[in-house]
Amino acid sequence: MPGETAMPATAAAAETLRSGIAPLDAMRRLVETVDREVVTALTALPGLPGELMTVAERGWPESATTLPVTLGVCLVVALAYVATRSGLAQARLRAGSARSALAGMAGLAGLEILALLAAALAGRVLLVRGLGILPGSEALPRDMVIALVRWLMGLTLLIILFQPAMKRFRLTRVDDAGARKAVRRFAILFAIAHLHAVLLASAQRSGLSDEAAKLISGLVAAALTASAVQMFVSLGRHGMAAGARLLAIGLSGLALVFWLWGWVSGAFALYHGAVGTIVVLLLALALDRAVAVSIRDSRQPAEMRQLFVLRVVIDSLAAVMILRIGLEFWLVGAFGWLPADGAQMLGYRLNFASIVFVLGAACAALVHVWTEAALTPTEAAGTAQERDARLARLSTVLPILRATTITLICVVFSLVGLSALGVDITPLMAGAGIVGLAISFGSQALVKDIVSGVFHIVDDVFRIGESVEVGTRRGLVEEINLRSIRLREEDGRLHTIPLGELGAVTNHSRKLVRLSVTVALDHAPDRNDIMLFTRQAAAALRSEPPIRQAIVGDIAAKLNEPAEGESASLVLAFNIGAASAERGRALIQRLVEEAIDELAIPGIRRSVTVATDALSSAVPVVDALPQAAA
Repeated sequence: MPGETAMPATAAAAETLRSGIAPLDAMRRLVETVDREVVTALTALPGLPGELMTVAERGWPESATTLPVTLGVCLVVALAYVATRSGLAQARLRAGSARSALAGMAGLAGLEILALLAAALAGRVLLVRGLGILPGSEALPRDMVIALVRWLMGLTLLIILFQPAMKRFRLTRVDDAGARKAVRRFAILFAIAHLHAVLLASAQRSGLSDEAAKLISGLVAAALTASAVQMFVSLGRHGMAAGARLLAIGLSGLALVFWLWGWVSGAFALYHGAVGTIVVLLLALALDRAVAVSIRDSRQPAEMRQLFVLRVVIDSLAAVMILRIGLEFWLVGAFGWLPADGAQMLGYRLNFASIVFVLGAACAALVHVWTEAALTPTEAAGTAQERDARLARLSTVLPILRATTITLICVVFSLVGLSALGVDITPLMAGAGIVGLAISFGSQALVKDIVSGVFHIVDDVFRIGESVEVGTRRGLVEEINLRSIRLREEDGRLHTIPLGELGAVTNHSRKLVRLSVTVALDHAPDRNDIMLFTRQAAAALRSEPPIRQAIVGDIAAKLNEPAEGESASLVLAFNIGAASAERGRALIQRLVEEAIDELAIPGIRRSVTVATDALSSAVPVVDALPQAAA
């Protein structure tokens, strides 16, 4: 950047920030420094045209010999970029037709970056092999090629963000006209900014004073910022959200302030840090938007969960990178609050802590998606009764388990991260133990509620959606957490009852009914055939887990002798949960019919009826068939 080497590395204003003086004195010195710089710039303004003419006359002979070579190299670099991008047109179309939005966006971004790399490689080969200009030397061709490559980088980022030709992969919410306008206008602004930087650096090498360079750079930066703000305002008419516009305008103003501060203080670390933060933030927002679009377009739950974990990892990496930029450019470079040696050691520690942070975020995301997967019913999970029972159980236990596990992950990984940064966590753990002990003594009711909640959940006393009665209150269980339960009465009233105060609980959703399965008979089979069929039918009923778990007691059999006008029948009766009886009526009938078909005993017709009665009207076990009870 121009002016970064032409001015002292540590000016009075920067030293003011680094020193430990009082904030009011620091603010006063800062105001004095800004006032002095403004007066100096205004003083240099009248003589600026004459100084520019003098610098132009002094530097023209050298520029006249290098300008054609510089323009030729820049033309070759631009042609390499255009040719590579044109050759990848078909590949871009294939990437644009990808089913996955994330894969398509990644493919398009990779192709744009490939064209950029081709241009950068062409420029480096021409400079080093063709012109013999080594990296790090100061020459107009090198400065122009670097500025051109940086401009192409900005153009690539604009194309990736706005995607003028492919609305599906557009990461910024603007219409087609707004996308084309944004790419065109911002490309022009970037070109002016980089060209101004190259010309100003060349002018300084030809003798342009620091005061004149500050004035020119400040005016150009202010004009570019005003143009960018006007562009963001106009994008509001093309669909850009107000919040996004305000954020972009704020970042533009912040970059201008840090750029001017770099000229005032002679240290551009704040500006570089701001630019790095903005670039990382834009890339993170672009990737986050890409993953969000992929989640929206996906129809596969497993793929959506994987994309969610990826999104969490991307956001975590962005936060870590912004933290590293703040450490390197701000705390060390701009303010000097950390010495170079200490900053290097802290950087190593921060790298390890960053890895711990990303792993913790990924683990928490995995726990979340595992819970969501467990709560999502699948068609292959058995019968409808099995899925309903499993879902009712999991919807009660898993949300509490998820919250507890994620909290534990956050605590453990936070302690590990702090330890990696050199923080002694022994006092923290001891203090946490003391605080926990104090809370346990001072919140015995809370502890009682939590312990009671754990045992109620383990014992499966009730589930969400069941009708329970607690004392004088009866209602449906709407929510269960670690310390309370919420019941909704029929009149709409909601009761929140601490789990430690529940006492005796009556679960009306699990009351028993007497279920009777009546099998019609053409004539009464002999005793052995009846015993065989009874055992086969009982085994068939108990072969299904939802029926087996709901049956309470034995399955009794009774042979009804034919009455006048009626045929004989065989009745299988057993106690079963009311909810399971309603849900499993069709399954019970099918299982008994399959037993009839399998045995094919003469006299037993394939005519089965299922009925439920109150438990008081139970069918007694017949002494004549003692072995029929299963």
